[in-house]
Amino acid sequence: MFNYLHGGNFERAMERYDISLDEIIDFSANINPLGISPKIKEVLVKNIDQLSCYPDPECKEAKKEISRYFKIDYENIILGNGSTELIYLIVQTLKAKKVLIPIPTFCEYERALNNNNVSINFYKLKEKQEFLISINEIISQLVGIDLVFLCNPNNPTGTFLPRKEMLTLVKEIQRRKIFLVLDEAFIDLHEEESFVKEVKNYDHLIILRSLTKFFGLPGLRIGFGVSSSELIKKLEVQKIPWGVNYLAQIAVREVLRDEKFISKSRFFLLKEKEFLYRELSNIKGLKAYKPSANFVFLKLLGNISSEKLKEQLAKKGILIRDCSNFRGLEKEKFIRIAVRTRKENLKLLEQLKIILM
Repeated sequence: MFNYLHGGNFERAMERYDISLDEIIDFSANINPLGISPKIKEVLVKNIDQLSCYPDPECKEAKKEISRYFKIDYENIILGNGSTELIYLIVQTLKAKKVLIPIPTFCEYERALNNNNVSINFYKLKEKQEFLISINEIISQLVGIDLVFLCNPNNPTGTFLPRKEMLTLVKEIQRRKIFLVLDEAFIDLHEEESFVKEVKNYDHLIILRSLTKFFGLPGLRIGFGVSSSELIKKLEVQKIPWGVNYLAQIAVREVLRDEKFISKSRFFLLKEKEFLYRELSNIKGLKAYKPSANFVFLKLLGNISSEKLKEQLAKKGILIRDCSNFRGLEKEKFIRIAVRTRKENLKLLEQLKIILM
């Protein structure tokens, strides 16, 4: 049985390392370190009494706001209890027989497929090629495949396929009538590269987006999918009712209107990502891979294991993501570190130098 543990588990960390919530600096989950927009806090509190009502099962107002912001048709949108719910929903609805997944990547694709007894072909990304995804290699493995899962930027490696390269794959998969689930959960820093507007041209393309990571709302669980109107109808039929709670729907409508917070977050994350990558690259004992999202993927070059490093940092209240439970990274030599505030990043860098140098 593969290990599906994720980052961001405060309760587990507090119990295991005997630390309080106030002592934790969480680099293990890729959440906006600026937190929740003050406007969102205000509107959530204002609407708290509405929790006595059922949420809209069709998420109409939230869909309208997504349609407006991303300039896509209402009929092409489905909301979910986080984009992870939609991964499971897609697998259940499409009933694919054989699926291709590049590894390492987000483990919930594999878990959803295993839960539905779907055969999986793994395309292992090569360390000597910096874990870059090759479009040509993917295309060469499409024989007999019904569905492809692809994360762009990829989690945990942070590698990114630009729009021009991705378009080659999208066209080829459309020609072969294979479905492509393109997970863009971390594309917020490269919004111009997104394929959300392309679903009107490719009826075998499904885009997944998260509204929790960039907007600092993982506890509300909200994500959306974009695809052809025909497939969206099929997904809606299979979807459980009231899966997106009232406050989550309210949050969607508000976060996409908060242009000041969006601009501030994007500027901050781009700047701090480059700072963290540069400083990590200068630490002896680490190899930092160039990031394209709000996290940095690293290889440990010395004798210390990812588990040991995680333990030592956790005792100081610093949580990192040990990547040894990602399929394809089982050698306990890789970690992932989220971008935090400058003060927090400096504390992490200080502790890494003490341990590794």
